Amino acid sequence: MVKRKQLAEASSVEAVPVPPLTQPSKIPNALRFPILFGTGDLATVMKRRDEWWEIGGLLAWKSTELAIGWWGEFDAWDLVGLTALSHMPYFYLLTTFYAVRPTTMWNGIIIDVLSAFVPFSLLRDSSPVHRADASKGEVANRSILYDYPVTIYTSFLAAIVYGVVVYGSFRTWLPGFLIVHFEGLKDLAGAHEAALPFVIFAFIISGYAAQSFLFVPALGAKPDAHDLKMAEFDSETATLGETLWWNVWGYSKRSRTLIKRTTILALTSAMQTGLRTYITVEGVELVGALGWASMWAATSILVGGALWWVGNVNGAPN
Repeated sequence: MVKRKQLAEASSVEAVPVPPLTQPSKIPNALRFPILFGTGDLATVMKRRDEWWEIGGLLAWKSTELAIGWWGEFDAWDLVGLTALSHMPYFYLLTTFYAVRPTTMWNGIIIDVLSAFVPFSLLRDSSPVHRADASKGEVANRSILYDYPVTIYTSFLAAIVYGVVVYGSFRTWLPGFLIVHFEGLKDLAGAHEAALPFVIFAFIISGYAAQSFLFVPALGAKPDAHDLKMAEFDSETATLGETLWWNVWGYSKRSRTLIKRTTILALTSAMQTGLRTYITVEGVELVGALGWASMWAATSILVGGALWWVGNVNGAPN
């Protein structure tokens, strides 16, 4: 029998504090806003973000995206296309190589798109190229813009470019690059077992988004004062500065619109993909994030080039 005195002595012993299993977050509870979903299948691949620069970097880039849309004079539908295209590579990485469910990917893209669409739909009217009731005086090539066969053809062309580049990367440099610079990959079967028709089909929606963001505004752009000035250019009487300017930027309004939007798409795709991949995905090296982002930036340029070719061979006047 244990004596009462022994029990009293045992109960008076102070409990030894047990250290917490994880380090407490440096971010206050009130500011721990989920930049990205932190539950379910995403929780298995997400990096713990406790540093101010990580949270601040993502928030600063989100503000930059909205600023690009505002100062670039984009409307809500432009932001839908730009956001869908620039955010897609990040989620495509997770679903293809980290076993994240497609439903999770679509939920993420939809939330990102709505966060850009809603404020712009409230603060800025739709541009004439996105209004079915726009007159011929507001939009060039109106009959072509709203022609369903042209929409299907250009969307499919953009999807082909995306699919061919991704499939070609799967068959050449990408698997080895991912193994070296992406620690914690779940599966590479998405690259080794890919079939070109299915890869192209996976980018049909991206193709339509590219057609909406790049091709439609460019083809619907009406000539401006710059076009009139360039039409009066005479190489025999022009100064050296005028000649250089004409060679660098002496394009039609259509081409200038497409060049500007393609450049913005390439840069935002690179920044969004590289920053978000490096900060949020566990085990990704900086070189890996930059390489993955560069592939999508280059693809954006190729898509813009393909749509520029279509716009200049379909017989539509500048």
